[in-house]
Amino acid sequence: MKATEPKKVNFMGMELDEWTHQSCIAHIGTAEDWATIYDIQSEHKGQGHATELLLMMKDYYEKQGKKFGGSVALNDRMARLYKKCGIREYC
Repeated sequence: MKATEPKKVNFMGMELDEWTHQSCIAHIGTAEDWATIYDIQSEHKGQGHATELLLMMKDYYEKQGKKFGGSVALNDRMARLYKKCGIREYC
């Protein structure tokens, strides 16, 4: 199943891309040459929805020539997802 195309939303004064897929919603900050994961949440943990969405978003932004990554993983689950999906972790 394909994720929805991102839509622009204003979140706490920042313009972010908002993605939805299955039980997930994600927000991505973007600039000319990068895209950074702001947050991702899933209502049904352990179903693989977040993994699918991360891979779709990574592919989407990298095809635009953007460096795709995320801030330091805040928990073990996110660290595993970053590693599994080959997502750069910014320190």
